[in-house]
Amino acid sequence: MISRINIFILLLLLNTKLFSAEVPVMPYPQQVLQGTGTIKLGKSMSANTGGIDRAMLNRLAEVTKYSIHTQTGVAVKLGLTGRTKYVDASIKKYTAQLKADWKTQIGKEGYVLVLNKKEQLLVANTETGLFYGLQTLRQLTDAGWNKELIIVDWPSLPQRVMFDDISRGPISKVSYIKQQIERMAALKVNGLSFYIEHVIQTKAYPDFAPTDGKLTIADIRELDNFAAKYHMQLIGSFQSFGHFNNILSLPQYQSMGETSTMISPLDPKAKHFLESVITEMCGAFSSPYFNVNCDETFDLGKGKSKKYTDSVGVAKFYADHLKFLYDVVKKNGKQLMMWGDIALQHEEILDMLPKDIVYMTWEYGDPKSYSKWIDPFVKRNLQFMVCPGILNTNRLFPDLAIAKANINGFINEGYKKGTIGVYTTIWDEGGDQLFSEDWYGVYMAAEKSWNVKSSLDKGFDKRYEKAAYGTENGAYVKAIGKLMELRDLPLTYNMTHEIWWQHILPQNAETLILNNKDVPEGLRLVNEAAELLKSATPAKHLSDLATLKYIVDRYKLLFETRVQIANIAKWYQQNEGKGISGLEPHIATLRILKNRYIAMEADFKSKWNRENQPYTLDYALKPYKGRIAALADLERKLVMVSIAAAATATLPPAAEIGLNVVESDRYYFNYWLLTGPFKSAAFPGFLYSEDEQANRAPKPGDFAQYNSKQFRWMKYNTDNGGIINKFKNPGNDTYVYAFCTINTEIDRQMPAWVGNGSAVELFCNGGKLNKSETAGNGKTAGNGEVENISNAALPTEKGYSLPLKAGTNYILLKIKSNAVNAAFTFRLGTTEPITNHKHKYTINANQDSHEAD
Repeated sequence: MISRINIFILLLLLNTKLFSAEVPVMPYPQQVLQGTGTIKLGKSMSANTGGIDRAMLNRLAEVTKYSIHTQTGVAVKLGLTGRTKYVDASIKKYTAQLKADWKTQIGKEGYVLVLNKKEQLLVANTETGLFYGLQTLRQLTDAGWNKELIIVDWPSLPQRVMFDDISRGPISKVSYIKQQIERMAALKVNGLSFYIEHVIQTKAYPDFAPTDGKLTIADIRELDNFAAKYHMQLIGSFQSFGHFNNILSLPQYQSMGETSTMISPLDPKAKHFLESVITEMCGAFSSPYFNVNCDETFDLGKGKSKKYTDSVGVAKFYADHLKFLYDVVKKNGKQLMMWGDIALQHEEILDMLPKDIVYMTWEYGDPKSYSKWIDPFVKRNLQFMVCPGILNTNRLFPDLAIAKANINGFINEGYKKGTIGVYTTIWDEGGDQLFSEDWYGVYMAAEKSWNVKSSLDKGFDKRYEKAAYGTENGAYVKAIGKLMELRDLPLTYNMTHEIWWQHILPQNAETLILNNKDVPEGLRLVNEAAELLKSATPAKHLSDLATLKYIVDRYKLLFETRVQIANIAKWYQQNEGKGISGLEPHIATLRILKNRYIAMEADFKSKWNRENQPYTLDYALKPYKGRIAALADLERKLVMVSIAAAATATLPPAAEIGLNVVESDRYYFNYWLLTGPFKSAAFPGFLYSEDEQANRAPKPGDFAQYNSKQFRWMKYNTDNGGIINKFKNPGNDTYVYAFCTINTEIDRQMPAWVGNGSAVELFCNGGKLNKSETAGNGKTAGNGEVENISNAALPTEKGYSLPLKAGTNYILLKIKSNAVNAAFTFRLGTTEPITNHKHKYTINANQDSHEAD
């Protein structure tokens, strides 16, 4: 007679979807069959007769927190296949109807878990499989599971790696990395790596690592041994070509630079340096892989070896350096890994390099297809890993909406086309990210990497809360959803951190522009998120909730600050030259704001110190320090004014007191690529560069050439709401270039307004535009729209009509400086929402489409 359990298995095979039940397990198992009987799960483990020795039981007990069975209570029996006839016979009766060879199917990391009234049995081919099976059992136990169950589980992909940037933001403490390892291992993640530029202290070159933020070789060995207990490998990494500015900025290493950001492949000192450092790191990381990075080498062909690079070509120059690194890594018994972006830009590189390199191909957006990032490797039969991202670069909180789409889509396509694994990246560029913001993304990536069939739908969210926090009311994930709505507002688009780094009060007697158009909606969203978090009562991982509350509170404080500063400035400007009646409440408001920032700064420092070393904390605290100082200074000035005005009965001008704030609902462009200043008696005649090869629309890091000198195109984001004033005291007869792009879905003539106190030339798609009318006089600018926002605190505006075409348009400003600066403003004459990702602007953006990085 076929047992009831075997009937369930047969039905499972016939129609898995119909008879599978959602169990509270992360990642979701490959095959799940739920019975009807109720059971009580064991809280200890024992070995079946033979196959598992006491040492293995002790190792599993140490890392899974399961006790070894004494003689009381229910215990789960552990067995290794092929070790004893008893184990194979026990599991065979529950898998008799499987058509496939289940032993082969579960492989080295899979397992079979049988839970029924008669017995509780966990069987695997290896100790790793038992470890992962116990992680599943732990989640079931913690969730209070009490139903009969059979799980047959195995990973979709062999390599499931998390990659944490510890070089361009916070560097984690050894103790926190151990927490990361434990928590990731519970999600069946089997690899952890770090982005490393300069934060590993080697014995050969101990002086380039920061004293207050580093991991020593001894630390790496300690972490590597710790990870091995959790069946995880630490993958070594060292940036070996570009992004080298942290080391090259030190005087003793400057001579190794091809440019200020890229090490020289032709320099013998540089090659010896790389070989020594990589060799030492290879000895500390036990993984068979080593990642030399070599991504975003923006200065290829532009440095001191330019003449040689021109003679052999950029592709060969790059490939030769990779061959050198390949030999170093191979000599140390490792397989070289590298980012694939440069090889995708110059595909011939793929044909120049050894065939056993593993390429990490990355893209963090949500395109319809990822073929351009995958197919070049597939058609050459090269090994590759897909690298989705948990997007927190230059963000106040990760864009988890686009991260979910990216993780889902990229892994799906990579799996179909033969990826050997997933390398989920977490970039901390921007300064103040806390890893406890990222766990929702980590769980998504772990789920999809283990079981590619998972769609990360609503069922995922429910299991996530249950597994991560022991709750099931959905409040935590719903609060994240409210934050994700902020990504659609122009003020907080893409969760950008620009709103945090902008000044809240004018600096150095300059003017501040405040556009608070989106603030009411932003406040509504964060208030709703705050209410949801009140009902989020996690039983574990409490720091995740504390960090999310901090994020919500910071957004709320940001929005309320903008409103209150605008109100104070408006009141003051209306009362210039009048008495002080009504001033005291505004002083009190400033004092309350200042104290809120002081309290929040202390809270942030506490959270930072729980996770991270001191390195870069001072940088992360700059917005706090700046805001607290600005509020305290204005409070002090207003107190002094109230004393002085009591005698004179008049308030001095707002500009004198530091309240020259312009509140406007117009969208001023904050972010540009800038280059110069060029010394010239007249506007330079070239468009982007006098060098023909470089005379094209620039990218960050590109060079413009003028009079045989190179000027880098640098990213610049103003912190005063829209007045671009990067170049101070450039001298007379100098010119500054500013570049951005504007994207629109339709052809249109668009009014544009340039504020500049000297002279300016405006180009759209390479064509120079003639000035239309002066906005300050209330005239029109090409489409009949009347402008009348003349303000003495802002540069006088000149009106133009931009002939925008559907798609991407190139905007170039040539600004003539005066002796003091080359300040300007730029805006479009439209009330449509305008969003930007760095220097790329979009009119009336499709809110389903967001820029990655």
